[in-house]
Amino acid sequence: GAVVSQHPSRVICKSGTSVKIECRSLDFQATTMFWYRQFPKQSLMLMATSNEGSKATYEQGVEKDKFLINHASLTLSTLTVTSAHPEDSSFYICSAR
Repeated sequence: GAVVSQHPSRVICKSGTSVKIECRSLDFQATTMFWYRQFPKQSLMLMATSNEGSKATYEQGVEKDKFLINHASLTLSTLTVTSAHPEDSSFYICSAR
């Protein structure tokens, strides 16, 4: 499978500010990146799928204005959580293919 690196690994922010998470594919060029979120004691939920250079495809119920996904290159995708609030506290996880 693909080796990816996520940065930062942990974020604490003020309510109402934005948080950006980078996902880098380290060992190959990833045409597709997947973003997931996981609440404590719950299963992983797919948020969106992104292909390099095109807009992300969001799963039903995911606010695309709040969770901005950019896949500008074959090795980098970013997730920006805009106007973060306590209910957005979660594990955000990326994978690549």
